[in-house]
Amino acid sequence: MLMRKLATASFSFALAVFLSQYLLPYSRLPICGAAAAAVSFAGLLFTGKTRLRIFVALLAFASGFFWSWAYTAIFVTPAGRLHEETRAVTAVVQNHPTPMSRGQRVDVRVRQDGALSTGARLYYYRGEALRPGDVIEFTARFTRTDGFDDSRRIDSLISGGNFLTGYVTGGIDIIGAEGRLRFIPIRLADNVADMIDRLFPGDVSPFMQALITGRRDDLNRDLALSTALSASGISHVVAISGMHVSFLMGFLAFFVKNKRLFSLIGLPLLLFFMAMTGFTPSVTRAGIMQAFLICAPIFRRESDSITSLSAAMLLLLALNPYSCASAGFQLSFAATLGIIIFTNRLDSALTGVLRLTWIYEFKTLAAISRFVTSSFATTVGALVLTIPLTALHFGHVSLVAPLTNLLTLWAVSVVFPLGIVAGILGFVFYPLAVIIAFPISIAVRYIIGVARVLAAVPYSSIYTSHSPILFWLAYVYAVFALLPALRARARQYLYPVCFTAIALCVILLVNPLLMPGTDRPSLTVLDVAQGQSIALISGEYTAIIDCGGSWGREAGSAAHEFLAGRGRTTLDLLILTHFHADHVNGVEYLLSRTGLSALVIPDPQDSYAAEDIIDLARRRGADIIYVTETLRIPFGGTDLMIYPPVGDGGDNERGLSILSYGEINALITGDMDSPAERALLRFAELPAVDMLVVGHHGSRHSTSEELLAAVRPAVGVISVGQGNSYGHPADETLARLDEYLVTVFRTDIMGDIMVVRNEG
Repeated sequence: MLMRKLATASFSFALAVFLSQYLLPYSRLPICGAAAAAVSFAGLLFTGKTRLRIFVALLAFASGFFWSWAYTAIFVTPAGRLHEETRAVTAVVQNHPTPMSRGQRVDVRVRQDGALSTGARLYYYRGEALRPGDVIEFTARFTRTDGFDDSRRIDSLISGGNFLTGYVTGGIDIIGAEGRLRFIPIRLADNVADMIDRLFPGDVSPFMQALITGRRDDLNRDLALSTALSASGISHVVAISGMHVSFLMGFLAFFVKNKRLFSLIGLPLLLFFMAMTGFTPSVTRAGIMQAFLICAPIFRRESDSITSLSAAMLLLLALNPYSCASAGFQLSFAATLGIIIFTNRLDSALTGVLRLTWIYEFKTLAAISRFVTSSFATTVGALVLTIPLTALHFGHVSLVAPLTNLLTLWAVSVVFPLGIVAGILGFVFYPLAVIIAFPISIAVRYIIGVARVLAAVPYSSIYTSHSPILFWLAYVYAVFALLPALRARARQYLYPVCFTAIALCVILLVNPLLMPGTDRPSLTVLDVAQGQSIALISGEYTAIIDCGGSWGREAGSAAHEFLAGRGRTTLDLLILTHFHADHVNGVEYLLSRTGLSALVIPDPQDSYAAEDIIDLARRRGADIIYVTETLRIPFGGTDLMIYPPVGDGGDNERGLSILSYGEINALITGDMDSPAERALLRFAELPAVDMLVVGHHGSRHSTSEELLAAVRPAVGVISVGQGNSYGHPADETLARLDEYLVTVFRTDIMGDIMVVRNEG
């Protein structure tokens, strides 16, 4: 009875917190709490258990509103004192810095006079090497993170307790250290991470780092691998979560059979592992649940999964109500709840069917079948409730995830605990650790190989931005929710399963034909925030011109989603105007998901980014075309004229420019400045065009009057990010475009902008 009350209170509290974060304004939270508390007195109209349930549910509901309001007042509002202020402050470093394309970032606790310290995400470009526990001084410009202008910031920052972002304007000085004892687990994790690098080869170490310590920096640098893990549906195995806690406790249980002894050893081991991984919400949730299970034998109680899950959710939301906005928080709880609700039932049903076959006449086959059905049931149970959330947060769903998980989870369950053992043995007896690491490396290569193979399957993952896919998902969930309600028999599930599979195949075949820009030549400037990526389709030919961006939608993902929606799995051309990150940093992701025939680039000029891209393209079997003179490429009903660099100066001035004419008349000049544009006019006789992709994201140094007078575009498209720090597009540029009667469209306002050839 007590367990049910706890579960009821937890879910009521959680519901109020979710409403507070997503639907209700902050000022109305006390009113909502008071209303819920008042309505709870309706319980007096009932008797017995019903009265108690009403009181518990509604009072917990009221508490959720009150705590969301109070938490904001106590912890978040004080951060507002620094909002849009540039100040010199003192802070304590909370974790290790993470390298970025420009500079680094680190989480800190900013000290404020007369107020509690405030969590902040700090971005900086120079300073000393920082370690957890360092006390630092710096000057930065701060911004609150609890606004609703950027959902990704809300998800990843405020849900993790960072209520400010700070951009350091100078250097950082280390003035002392604090809480060295508190950061011992993190320091130990550092040593374990170093040992992993020593024990495992370069192709295995990034995976093991993420698997054991939760550090994904090296894994994220191998974008092809991280993309394969995501597309194949097993990226969760390298995100420290409840699955890892279960593996760790299962490994301990294999050696310690006595329940009380297991509790005495398991609880401190569990707490230490949670601390070593930084008490992330997913690990904390799983740790609390596992602690309930571990402690149950000590108090001679039977554990209850729903109660454990409820208690974990209640504690995490009490510590930070904003954590409910985190995709990781939602996915973690949804996966666990799905396993609790569906796994045993599905496993029993599948086992019952197999018992009727000849398989169970042989012990070995029976054991294998039990393992397979159990793994499959666990995977499906976790996916049932997480698929809608994955579609909502990430815009795609992996169709091969059940198969990938079935083929790899058994290996992960072995690799994870043995990897920890090898890491610890490395400090005690290194040769033995090396011996253990060898078979682990083989198993990891198997996991990675399966992920790469299945991710390469066409339509291994589908994008839910296309409405037919959303309707299909809604239909699937509606049908499989209705069948149990109608008490359908096992065989009756076969028909809807077959129909949904056929319907998906039809959608994947027909949907590309219905997408705009598929049946007619089109040029689309994709919304990649502060960057540029342009898709050109003409008949059966497909090209991407530049693929990079920053501060928003990932360029490679955006380009791949666009192409996949139109059934294009291979690029005929990838043309890069130059090698700045905002034009090329999405190339690796794009080529990890899309085939390529030819890469067209200017002289690399000893660019490290160019060398990496060229090497990647060669490994994909693409031809490399260096443009040193004017190149004409027939491209369906459109011809492409690609002009070599004509300017002097940096990469911007030494970039390619592209003219398409025929069915699509457009000019693309990359990041050329005005002198380079004038040099281009002297080098080539440019015709009038229908469309100009405005140079350098609307910079005042580009799109000169001479260029506008020569090509007389009817339409100008500016690829630019919201709130960028460069001031793009410049007022001077907009004024010049207006003077020449150019109709301007901007990706930061309109999203993707497509120009399609009119019929006739």
